[in-house]
Amino acid sequence: MPLLVVPLATDEVGSLTLAEWDSLLARDQVVFERADHPLIERLVAAGTRAGAFDDEPDARDDSRALVAEPGSVRVRDLARAGAQVTAGPSPVVDPLTAAHGAPIARRAALALGGLAEVMARLRSVDGCPWDQEQTHESLRVHLVEEAYEVLDAIDRGSLEEDLEEELGDLLLQVFFHAQLAADEGRFDVATVADRLVAKLLHRHPHVFGDTVVGGASDVVRNWESIKADEKKRTGVFEDVPAGLPALLYSYKIQKRAAPLGFEPTEEQALGFLSQAVAQLAAAPSRDTLGEVLFWFVALARVRGIDPEGALRAAATRFRDSF
Repeated sequence: MPLLVVPLATDEVGSLTLAEWDSLLARDQVVFERADHPLIERLVAAGTRAGAFDDEPDARDDSRALVAEPGSVRVRDLARAGAQVTAGPSPVVDPLTAAHGAPIARRAALALGGLAEVMARLRSVDGCPWDQEQTHESLRVHLVEEAYEVLDAIDRGSLEEDLEEELGDLLLQVFFHAQLAADEGRFDVATVADRLVAKLLHRHPHVFGDTVVGGASDVVRNWESIKADEKKRTGVFEDVPAGLPALLYSYKIQKRAAPLGFEPTEEQALGFLSQAVAQLAAAPSRDTLGEVLFWFVALARVRGIDPEGALRAAATRFRDSF
């Protein structure tokens, strides 16, 4: 077994798991990046040699453990060199993933656990009458509103206090729907998170597996291929939500059509757009206007522009001009 690395800030001692504690006690010596770490005294009292390290730990040293600051570069370097890294109560995907997640993993586990507790109480017989009455259907409007409020904070460039608050409101909707499902005995927020983690691991074989990619475009192609295989699609357009805003719907439809050969160049997109504009000028109608918008979306895709965001930004500039 290699060197054990436990990323643990001085104010996170309470989040040390029993498994981590037992693992530390099993080592001949535990060294610390910080000489004032409160865990030193507890380990010494338990009969384990512990104190500040005086030489750089060896990732292959199975007799020692290192308690490090969660954000320390040393943690990631040791993980790359083969050390074992823990992440508190979170399941360890691999040492490097645990090392990168160390600065947030313990605090997130505690905070999200607290949110789960509050949501369970609000929905319980000892909770809130309004929360008790809600259903997946009644919450639909709130889920949409909160998602758009997040987008609004991003569009306004309010990336500090406003975005943090709006993301919290959106997160509440996720926990609310998960609690409704838990009350019905179907699933809960923990299984939602587990399923998401499994999906991310499976769809990133270039990070968590042996797949080699040449860039972001390869990642997107792999993602879509893996997703299609997971969902056993019978057609490329299956499961594109019909209720999406029209620009986003067109964008996703065109993206799904790409493997079928719909990959116009910028010159081709501009050409079709010019033709559509000419047709609109000659015979204004719903159909000709739709063709113009469709080819605007195609041009946006070629140039890597989000058409929904572009139109929203233009409308906002227009509003502000008044």
